[in-house]
Formats: sequence, structure tokens, C-alpha cells
Amino acid sequence: MSNPKFKITNPEAIKLLNDIKSGAFLVPVKDWITRFKWFLVSGLVLAVLLIALAIGNAISRRNKPPVFLPPDLGTPVSTTGNAVKSDYEWIRQNIQDLSTDLPDPVIPPFDNSIDLESDNI
Repeated sequence: MSNPKFKITNPEAIKLLNDIKSGAFLVPVKDWITRFKWFLVSGLVLAVLLIALAIGNAISRRNKPPVFLPPDLGTPVSTTGNAVKSDYEWIRQNIQDLSTDLPDPVIPPFDNSIDLESDNI
């Protein structure tokens, strides 16, 4: 099989190929990169952070948090024991019988003879 050889005769294409071979074609690209290098660096950092955030989000969705349940205590059982008579039983009984209800407020007497414009109140 023979290798076909292409002969380029277009002068613009020849000039472009010579510029690419010599590196003169990359000079404007290098100038643009040096002018906007901080924008490119910040964009790269932002892209890395977004990728890391997406990976972390995917990992956290895969792992479900464990469910912590308290141990089963069973049904409560009333304890029976010997009742001890204390000398202070009457104080405990008075505290338990103490009523926490507030008394009804006393309605003040109505005095129709009060004059707000008088000086001797």
C-alpha cells in the first residue's frame, strides 16, 4: 500500500503551517493566557470545588445515617414494699393536700362620689 502524499499549494495554508511549526501561531494565545491567568486560576479552583462538592454530595446520599432506638424497657411493674411510718408523714400529707388554686380576687367597692376634678382625693 502506498502512502499518498499531499502537496499543499495554497499560500495561506503554507503560511499557517509555517507559523504553527515555528510557534508564532501560539504567541497571541500565550498573551491571552498571561493576561487572564488569574481568571483562569480562579475558574479552575471553582471548578475543583464544585466537583468536590458533587462527589461529597453523592457519597453522603449513599450512606444513610444510622437510626438509634432506645432499648425496650418492657412494661412497668408496680413495686410492693413495706410501708414505713415516718415522724414527718403529716408534713408530707400537708404538702400533698396543699391547694395551688388561686383565690378569687376581691371586687373593689364602687364609690360613686369620687370626683376626678377635685383636689382632695
